[in-house]
Formats: sequence, C-alpha cells, structure tokens
Amino acid sequence: MEVAPGIHRFATGDFNWYVVDDGGRLTVVDCGWPRHYGVLIRGLAAMGRSVADVEAVLLTHAHADHTGFAERLRRAADATVWVHEADRAMAEKRGQLPWAALVTNAWRRQTRSMLIAGGVSGVFRLPRVAETRTFDDGQTLDVPGRPTVIHTPGHTPGQVSFHLPDRRAVVCGDTLLTLDLLTGETTPPRLAFDALNAAVDTARDSLSRLRGLGEVTVLTGHGPPWRGELDLELDRIAAR
Repeated sequence: MEVAPGIHRFATGDFNWYVVDDGGRLTVVDCGWPRHYGVLIRGLAAMGRSVADVEAVLLTHAHADHTGFAERLRRAADATVWVHEADRAMAEKRGQLPWAALVTNAWRRQTRSMLIAGGVSGVFRLPRVAETRTFDDGQTLDVPGRPTVIHTPGHTPGQVSFHLPDRRAVVCGDTLLTLDLLTGETTPPRLAFDALNAAVDTARDSLSRLRGLGEVTVLTGHGPPWRGELDLELDRIAAR
C-alpha cells in the first residue's frame, strides 16, 4: 500500500486515491466513490491511524470518481476540503463526470465496467461538497506532506497535480493515466483519451508544467504507480 515514503495508495478497482502520512497527521488526496469510505476506515486502521488524524482533503479535480466520500470525510474529521477555484463549482454539484464520452464508449468492456462500478459504488447518491477552500498554482499547502500545487488543466479546468518533492512523488489525478480507459491495459504514463478531456489541446500543453521534477513516482487516478525520469517520459508522450 505504501508507494512512496509516507504515501499510501488505495486501489479500489480501477480508481486510485491516496493518504499522505506526515508523522501521524494525514492528508487524503482524492476520495474515490462514496462507498469507498469503508475502505478508508479499514485502511487507516491497518496503518494505526483513524479519521481523527485526517486534517485535509485535497482534490486533484472535481469529477465524481475523485470526490466520492469527500463530504462525508469532511464532516467526520472536521477537515478542510481543498480544490482549485476553476473546479469549485463542479465540486459543489452532484455526479459530475464526462458522461457523453463515457456513455458513447460504454460498448467497450473497460469503460462499461467503470460505469457499472460507479453505479454500484454510489455515484447517483453522491453528495455535493458543501464547503471547500481553494488554492493557487505554485502554492505550497500548509497541510500534512506540504504538497506544491501544479495547475495542469485540460481534463477539467481545475485539474491539478500535487508535487511532494521530499518524497519524490507527484499525485497527478487524471492529468496522466497508467491505465488505458478504453482497453483496460496498463500503460506507461499517458493522457486520457481525447473525449474524456474538457480541452484536449490544453491537456497536452499542461504536460510542460510537469517538466523539471526529475526522477519521481507518478501516482495517477487510474492505473499503477510509475517511477522514472519524468521529462524523458513526457518526451515520449509528445512523440506518440
């Protein structure tokens, strides 16, 4: 479960979210689907932690498969939920997803299985996040782990990545994926297929914002961790 120093990956099917442990003080990055809350509770117990240790919830973006239990955790832990201003309104609505792209590709087994997982896991009962706080590009957040915000829009207007330099890791939500959401194949870091991105050219251009991070562990919203020299991989993505 620990995929970088003090960073724990919760892989609930094809949907990832993370817990950053900073000396017993916790930050949760993304929140899966509503029913994943129970997985969080059990996972924290296995870590010797509890909901009371959670101080912050960070959202890489406001799609429903990343905001699932955010409101429940906010209330239970009295934690602040952080999101980029450009996605704040989306976080305060229910069931936000690129529905057109998902439904039109539902004939593909992988996409269909993810839609079914969302339905079973509570997407249609997902509560809006009632209170949020926003951050700026380049801001180092005063929360456990002290991640730095890198605004990487395109998938959504407020999509961000969180760089944790002392842990040599970047949690990038859906800026990059290591799972092909059409075929289900594990891949090197890649963009989501075009129809899933709100602004395709912006998503491509945003990758330049991830340059200069060096050798890091890339932690995505979908797919396994990847470790390597990120600039070299970004060159490969551009070539592809």
